[in-house]
Amino acid sequence: MQFQLTGQLLRLASPRSGSMSLPEIARESMTALRDETRETIQLGVLNGLQGVIIDQVEGLEPLRIVVSLGLRFALHNNAPGKLLLAHLPADQFEVTLSQIPLTASTARTITTKNELRRECERIVSNGYSTDFAEADEGIHCVAAPILGAPEGVVATLWVTGPAKRLPKSSFRELGAQVSAAGKRISHCIGAMR
Repeated sequence: MQFQLTGQLLRLASPRSGSMSLPEIARESMTALRDETRETIQLGVLNGLQGVIIDQVEGLEPLRIVVSLGLRFALHNNAPGKLLLAHLPADQFEVTLSQIPLTASTARTITTKNELRRECERIVSNGYSTDFAEADEGIHCVAAPILGAPEGVVATLWVTGPAKRLPKSSFRELGAQVSAAGKRISHCIGAMR
């Protein structure tokens, strides 16, 4: 017998702060960020050696990126995965890095441990992570952390869309927008404790 994790179960089993789930806490900021960028906004958490999408707010453009809740993503070839990896405690980072396969999805995917270490250092320094079509051709993402003291990073929030509308030249501005939304959600989590 096989079981599949559904979006409904994910919503019920999402990380909680008090009586509210993380998607409930994040929804207002996610919707505001979607309205600001017009692109799909997604929310994910670490689950073992992968990330998992637990919520999304669909973009406003006719052509938009939408996935099924529960979709798992690698930790090395996309903005949310790299962000979650970068914010692991040092010992857990090294163990995880030794266990994840660094397979190439596109010509821009990071496939060496040293390059991924440098990228993770850059992510922590900048406060956000980028995906320049590293997981899928023609799709770009920019991600920021959601903090839940004392746990540190409890989730990641990101904007995703076609490369044509999210060019590399927009990453810094998007990084600031996504980071601001992540800080608002982090503040809401802190206020509920």
